[in-house]
Parts: sequence; structure tokens; C-alpha cells
Amino acid sequence: MGRGVDDISIQELMRMLGAVFFLIVVLLFGEILFRWLIEPANTLLPLQVVEAWLWSSISNIIWPGSTELVAHQTGPMTQVNLLHPSFYSGVVPLYVSDECTGLHELFFLGMMMMLTPSFDYRTKLKHLGIASLIIFVLNMIRLIVLYPLALSGCEGLDSGTFGCESPLFHFHNFVLEYGALIVLVIGWTIWFNISDAREGVKRFWNRLPNYQGISCNPSFEGIGSDTWRVTGLCIFGGIGIFSLLQYLLIALGDSSSVDACIDSISASCTRIITEYEDSKGRMIRLFLVGFVSFLLVRFRPSIKWLDEEEE
Repeated sequence: MGRGVDDISIQELMRMLGAVFFLIVVLLFGEILFRWLIEPANTLLPLQVVEAWLWSSISNIIWPGSTELVAHQTGPMTQVNLLHPSFYSGVVPLYVSDECTGLHELFFLGMMMMLTPSFDYRTKLKHLGIASLIIFVLNMIRLIVLYPLALSGCEGLDSGTFGCESPLFHFHNFVLEYGALIVLVIGWTIWFNISDAREGVKRFWNRLPNYQGISCNPSFEGIGSDTWRVTGLCIFGGIGIFSLLQYLLIALGDSSSVDACIDSISASCTRIITEYEDSKGRMIRLFLVGFVSFLLVRFRPSIKWLDEEEE
């Protein structure tokens, strides 16, 4: 049987498989990178504090007296206690951690959108801005419904029973393991179909045989009229300098309490050492984020095609 007119060559098939494999590897790397970035406790503290306050405030508006906002054992006001007489001891303590902010989901969705070979980066950032608002709202809804879920398990005969709030944790674990991924895939699919992303992907696959690699354009020519680039350089450069200075202040500052705890085993010493290491870890990660982002804006990497059309 002869080769069909529409059949693709082995070389084109290998390029397509290579592109798909590259996308999967980048997504996996991004997942590992994000988990490394939020490894120190309270890495996303400003967002954690805001969401904890909103969660408690909205819940108290809907169900007056349903929550209280208190300081977590790590210090910040990020603990939300669910309150009701039917709960065991009358309270269910919960904590807005880095993972609870919804930034993990936004990061993963952002990578999926950025890796989709369609639109320019500025258009994708606009779309991602809308997506971030939607994810924020969905995440707040997820937090708010925890109260009625806990209450549903502690009413009636189970009132005051230890662990009666288990529906809350069943829902939380489902969202953590499967629900968030399902929502992200559905969200990306909707975005892919209602926008012109499909056409952009088709053009990308058609041009793939002309792929020549990655090129950079570090020139500062005309930068005065490029407001986005100037703003990016200033912001990311400032983040890098600020985080580096903060790290030096922590590393070279008074660490007598940490030194005194090196050979001691106690809860207080463990907390002191952990907070010290976390504070340095946050500054290291912030510096790397600022530095890498500064380099990306500085050198402007882009795909180079054989036909030299601008991507």
C-alpha cells in the first residue's frame, strides 16, 4: 500500500512527539519548582492573611458567629476557628497554609496557558488575569462551604462526637487530590475553545518543521517606548535587590537564640530554628524568582523559525 498524500513523515512525527514530551516535562518541572518555592512555612503570607480574613468575614456575614480569626502558632493571623456547639469541644481549628491560597492551581493553569502555542504573551497574561480572579473566587467558595460541611456531620445523634466534622476533611482531601485538577483541566478546555487558541495550535504544528531553536533579543534599542519591559526590569530588579539585602540582614544579624538552640532538643528551640531557616529560605526563593524573571525580561527569549517570521 502506497504512502497517503496526507501522511506525515517520520521526522515530523518525531518532532510532534518531542514537543508533547517537552510540554509534559516542563509541567512536571513546574510542579516540583512550585512545591520547592512554598517549602518554607508562610511563603505566601500576605495572600494567606487576606484570604483568612475574607474567609472569616464572609462566613460570619452568612452565618453570624460561625468563625473567629486568631493567630496561628507560627504567629500570623491565618487560623480560622469554626464555631458551633455541636462541634467536639465547640471548635474546629483550621489554617490557611500556602497550599490553601489557590496559587498552586493558578500557577499550574498559567503554565498550561503559557505553554499553549497560541497568542502572544501579553494576551495570555490578560487571559490569565481573568483566570486568577475566577480561581480566587472558587477558592473562597471552597473555604466558605467548609463550615456547613462540618456542621452537616455534627448535627443530630453525632452532635459533639469526636471527628463528626469528617465531611469537611473528605471534601478537602477530594479537592486536594482530584477536584482541583479536574477544575483546571475543564477551565483550560473552556479557554481553549472559546478563544482562538485552537487556530494558533494548528499554525504551530504546521510551522513545527521550520523550528530552529530559541533566540534572544537583549538589545535596549527603543526600550524607552517599551513601557512593559521597563516596568518588568524595575520590578524584578527591585525584588532581587530587596530579597538579597533581607537575606544578608538575617544571615549576618543577631542569631544568638538560634546558636543557643543548636545542641538543645525542645519544642521552643525547634520553632526558633525552623522560623530562622524558613525566613532565609523565603528570601533565597524570592531572590531567585526576581533574578530569573529579570533575565527573561532582559533577554526576551523567543522561538526562532526557518522562515524568520516573527512569532
